[in-house]
Amino acid sequence: MSSRESDLPEKERELIDKAARWIVDQGLEAPAIMFIQTLKPLATIGGDLALFFLAPFLPLLEEKGYDFIETFEKRGNLERLIRRVEQLFEESQRKEGKRRDSGLWSWLRNKFSI
Repeated sequence: MSSRESDLPEKERELIDKAARWIVDQGLEAPAIMFIQTLKPLATIGGDLALFFLAPFLPLLEEKGYDFIETFEKRGNLERLIRRVEQLFEESQRKEGKRRDSGLWSWLRNKFSI
């Protein structure tokens, strides 16, 4: 863990790990990384817009909604998320020893015979 990683609050580290695990479990590594890379330059503006538009619903999510927005409006955390997704994907590939075929993309492939 680098010194910058150790400076990261525990709450943010857990949220990044949880999001990365969900992405890998769903088999959405490539689309998620591409989407996050595309949105990275707009992270701060996106965080402000999310607070504006989601403000009426955030009390329903309690503290989790605010934590999510505060964590992912930082460019550095988006980069950490990408690295964590790549790391978890490589670990899952090593464990299985082959290409995993699950999630949305496999369902689409089976559904439309791609």
